[in-house]
Amino acid sequence: MTSYLKGRPVWRLVQCAALAAWFGCQSSGEGSEPAAPSSEPERFSFALPNSYTKLLLRGEGSESLRAPGGASVTRTSKGFEVTSGSDFSLDVSVEGPALSELGAGGVAPVVQEPDLLVFKLSSGYSFVVVRELVPEWDESARQRVACGSAGGAVSHGVTRADARAFPKAAVEKMVAACRSLELPKLE
Repeated sequence: MTSYLKGRPVWRLVQCAALAAWFGCQSSGEGSEPAAPSSEPERFSFALPNSYTKLLLRGEGSESLRAPGGASVTRTSKGFEVTSGSDFSLDVSVEGPALSELGAGGVAPVVQEPDLLVFKLSSGYSFVVVRELVPEWDESARQRVACGSAGGAVSHGVTRADARAFPKAAVEKMVAACRSLELPKLE
């Protein structure tokens, strides 16, 4: 029989069997350690739901954004809070700082786009969108607006232990709402 195996790649079969057994043990789940975090970026989809309606922040002729029906606007010292239920709460600052000024003090964003930072917290996510709005009637009067999850970067709370966090699906909708911010149109 050794003459039959002589020159045959039997050692490859043994290696394959050993690898198959090792992978089988690793995927059994018993006693295995959790997988290391993926180095791939998290994927988000920032789509505005069709059911969101236009909400005026200061009344007729003011900034607006799209929000869930029944959303309420409350004035704050820095701008506005827009809320609708427990999974939709935005801080809007009408004299917002630059996005680079709203960093999270050592907390790396999981999503970074030219107008957006999303941070992962232990219980969910926090985000900030900074937009520059330009009125149709005076292009020199640019207005920088910061809009983000309540208790997050707009209110400088993303680094606090008690910072408010939201589920991923809620953040996706709120980011889309912030990106819908606009000044009134000339008619």
